[in-house]
Amino acid sequence: MAKSEDDDDPFADTRMTLGEHLVELRRRLIRGAIAIVVALCVTWSYYPELTKVLRRPMDEALAQVDAEQRAKYEALLAEEQKADPSVRRTKYFLTEDPTDTRLLDRLTVTPRLSVLGPADGFFAAMKVSLYGALAVAGPILLWQMWQFIAAGLYKNERRAIFKYFPISLALFAGGVSFGYFVLCPYGFYFMAKAYPPEDINNLSGLNEYLGVVTTIVLALGALFQLPLVMNALARLELVNFAQFRKFFPYFVVIAFVVGGIVTPPDPYTQTFVAVPAIVLYAVGMLCARFAAKKPAASPGARP
Repeated sequence: MAKSEDDDDPFADTRMTLGEHLVELRRRLIRGAIAIVVALCVTWSYYPELTKVLRRPMDEALAQVDAEQRAKYEALLAEEQKADPSVRRTKYFLTEDPTDTRLLDRLTVTPRLSVLGPADGFFAAMKVSLYGALAVAGPILLWQMWQFIAAGLYKNERRAIFKYFPISLALFAGGVSFGYFVLCPYGFYFMAKAYPPEDINNLSGLNEYLGVVTTIVLALGALFQLPLVMNALARLELVNFAQFRKFFPYFVVIAFVVGGIVTPPDPYTQTFVAVPAIVLYAVGMLCARFAAKKPAASPGARP
């Protein structure tokens, strides 16, 4: 039996006209959008709890600063009372009770985030709810996009994506976790300590805080993709190991510059971003070295 042209066409079952492609894309986007809207309706009911989760790095930082301020004034009060027993505890603390370690507000950091405009609270709640909805329904949207794109890929290309997508997802989660659990608490701690709490009232806006947190964690999630990107470039023979190694000194400088852009303006958090980036680049160089294709042996070469 003669072999038809469709037997050799891997896209025979998925081939569509431009108009059909646009209709299919619209259908996939609508499904993903519906999933996000439904998730948004759910997360709107829990935005106070989600806000507490996002506030955790700032709360940890301010609690550490407050603890240091309490210890500082406990020691200062003890010295002053040793010299003059008439010095009252309420000079620095809220009550005379020695077990009550709450400082006067002017001597410590403000533990609450603030909204600075009449609509800021509402917009912050919407922003938090949207973040939660994207975290919940984002995979559904990604799956719809994958279903649309996969129809135009060869089997080996689909296998490669299935192989590397879980690794990419794990690296992204690692970057987000590093930013949330490590970088943000240290960064906000050093920002709160930039000026003594006695001199400057640390009044942090909720919307500004959410913007900083999301920028840091998403930037680190993207940064942690670096080894995978370098591995892909090496496999495609666009960049080789020697070129990556030659660029390494320049990358060190770039890492510190980018670290200063995406983090609060202090050298500590800048270093917390730059050092992992340099380590990831080194891992990427190793991946590129092993991913490089070995040159084929010449016909006349000895076995």
